Amino acid sequence: MGMTDQPAEAVGDFKLPDPDQSALYLDFDGTLVEIAERPDDIDVTASITGILDRAMDRLDGRVALVSGRSIADLQKFLPDFKGALIGTHGAEMHIDGVHSKLVEFDEDTVRRLCRLVDDFAKLCPSFLVEHKPSGVVLHYRQAEECGALALRFMESLAMAADGFRLQPALMAYELKPECVGKDIALTRLMDRLPFRGKTPIYAGDDLTDEPALQLVEHRKGYAIKIGEAETVASHRLPDPKSLLLKLEDWLV
Repeated sequence: MGMTDQPAEAVGDFKLPDPDQSALYLDFDGTLVEIAERPDDIDVTASITGILDRAMDRLDGRVALVSGRSIADLQKFLPDFKGALIGTHGAEMHIDGVHSKLVEFDEDTVRRLCRLVDDFAKLCPSFLVEHKPSGVVLHYRQAEECGALALRFMESLAMAADGFRLQPALMAYELKPECVGKDIALTRLMDRLPFRGKTPIYAGDDLTDEPALQLVEHRKGYAIKIGEAETVASHRLPDPKSLLLKLEDWLV
């Protein structure tokens, strides 16, 4: 996958398309909300919920969150959001009140992986383990000196678990099914009404967002990288606050 590195003067210097002809797809952590030390410590402000409400109204419901979190976790933090939800990196979807599993995977293997990672993390109390419906995440944000150790352990599990792969993320390593991807789920959502035929706008900050950003670029949409990391996206904003301001100006 090719990467581009935009010059600093290009950051934020772009205009979004007509809302009447657009669909909005947003990652959650690091994009809408600031990254926290622990996943449950995020702060979902009134500004965030207000922007989502305005976007749903202005775009006639063409708003989706596309997250590595589970659907249940997203609904816990955004109980009043009525738009589409793609969770667990594309393993599940919630739309029009209906929850569906988008891919088939070995649930017994997921349970075994969760147990193994739980036991490993007990050796370093600063590790944080996050269970997901289709996999498991080992966070080392509070144990950066153990990042290489975390990588070696998770790599060994990925090699042993048939049908699963290692997904690096920000200060974390995740084991998930090979058939799961935000871009795969996003393609399915884009082909559904009311999203079908609209110009896609996608904002994301993590490595897991790059396939979705590339998909939006190929569909001649607006791919927006949040943060300073290398990206395939043609547009960039420095942080979630800047994205909220951009959306607020756009949704007038």
